[in-house]
Amino acid sequence: MTSSVKSASGLKLKTYAYENFQGLDTSRDVTSLDTGKDQHLTIVDNATCDWRGQIVRDPAHKFLEGQHPVNHIAFFNKQEIVYVEEDGAALNFKSERDHTLTGVYDKEEVVSSTIFNQMAFFAVRGQPVYRYDGIVFSSNESPALNDLRPAYMASVQRRLAVAGIPGRETEVHLSRVDQDEIFPDDEADDETNVLRAGFFDIANQLGTADQITGLGSFEQNQLVIFTADRALIFRIDPDFTRWTINDSANIHIGCASHNTIVNAGTDLLFCSRSGIHSIKRSEENGILVYSYSLSDKIDLLYRELFNSVENPEKISAVFDQDEGQYHIFFPQSGDFITRRLTLALNPEGGDAQPKFSTGSFLNQRCGAFLNGRFVVGTVGGIYDVFKVESEKEGAFTPDMTVTTPLLWHGSLQNTKETHSILIQAAGKGTITVDAQDQNGKVIGEMIIEVDDTKDDNYFVDVPLSRQYERKWQHRYLAAQYRFRSAGGRGLLRIIGFAITVRD
Repeated sequence: MTSSVKSASGLKLKTYAYENFQGLDTSRDVTSLDTGKDQHLTIVDNATCDWRGQIVRDPAHKFLEGQHPVNHIAFFNKQEIVYVEEDGAALNFKSERDHTLTGVYDKEEVVSSTIFNQMAFFAVRGQPVYRYDGIVFSSNESPALNDLRPAYMASVQRRLAVAGIPGRETEVHLSRVDQDEIFPDDEADDETNVLRAGFFDIANQLGTADQITGLGSFEQNQLVIFTADRALIFRIDPDFTRWTINDSANIHIGCASHNTIVNAGTDLLFCSRSGIHSIKRSEENGILVYSYSLSDKIDLLYRELFNSVENPEKISAVFDQDEGQYHIFFPQSGDFITRRLTLALNPEGGDAQPKFSTGSFLNQRCGAFLNGRFVVGTVGGIYDVFKVESEKEGAFTPDMTVTTPLLWHGSLQNTKETHSILIQAAGKGTITVDAQDQNGKVIGEMIIEVDDTKDDNYFVDVPLSRQYERKWQHRYLAAQYRFRSAGGRGLLRIIGFAITVRD
């Protein structure tokens, strides 16, 4: 970063640059995170650190419909959604086509869903299964499924799989191929068709008193059966005689909430009691299937968020395929405040470390993504989420807050005399910069109007576009810097900043 602020002749200055931001890190103390390059942060709210290392304000949201808290969303076709809304007395089903079914479930119930036979299916433990075909909501006509009343559902190899069955907590039942109304107990006793419905019990594979906590599909033909402490993978085929357990899978971590299980490329992401995990196939031998942790560097933050939810099954997640972001929603006590944790993966692939941020905008409770459309449910209805560069009329843009750890600018013992601050930013909006020293005393504050136009950034005396430099003369041993945005629409990003001190 090139400085344009002039200093007295003979005054020695040294610049400390902070760039290539890596998101949150709560595994280390705030006093030990000053790295300059590959800089981690202590607060990233309503913003993300992208794969380039830039801090990017979260995108604009536009109200779609609804007026009550939304607990669950699913796409029933490639562009339209169906959702579960809580009106204070019960859970109601609604769709974007203005179809409604009221008083379906008790308001405290946790709903899961899947798509099968081009219909959206909804399940709640101990309650009837419902489906929506784009025209009407109806209960499933299978007598066997009505007796099972499962909690979890997934689609795999042209079969509808259900689990979380009261009194049969270790069983998984699968429908007849391409049939959602024929389950094992619906089949004739003498049925020999290999496409028939079937079930299996994993109790003896577990060897413990554990129970099923979720289902997910992996690759093209594998069903992942989660318990509280581990996961088993079965190869599923239209021919039920070819169902086998995958002996090459070695997964000794469980899932805490079925609604956090989502496919992300070739991986399967889910949340456990201790963190965020991914199931993937080994790139070395192509045989071994294993899980690995993605959230070690925010372990304390994750456990804080997890423990703040009264019923962990209410935690849900969605994967934004276009942005490579996994959003996890943690509803707080009272059901009006929700905290969001976002894991940003590198959309270019490779081994780049995941980057974490949080969000509080609109108290988002759930989400769904399909075909480039991202929607979230909030305490006050459904919102469309646009791309970060979008400037849609009528949309609401969040205000971001970013805080650094204590920055020492070299020595851990000597007091520094700062000379200037330089910020590289792009887009439109107002950024308020303030700082406090190691004792919590406020050092100073300034406001920078970011306007990414030629008139603002391309003067002769500004050697680098998108560069904002101001006098910043203070004394401190170490300081935390905070950046807050307000106003503006569309893309706003902080590329890096630097502090110049007297040497």
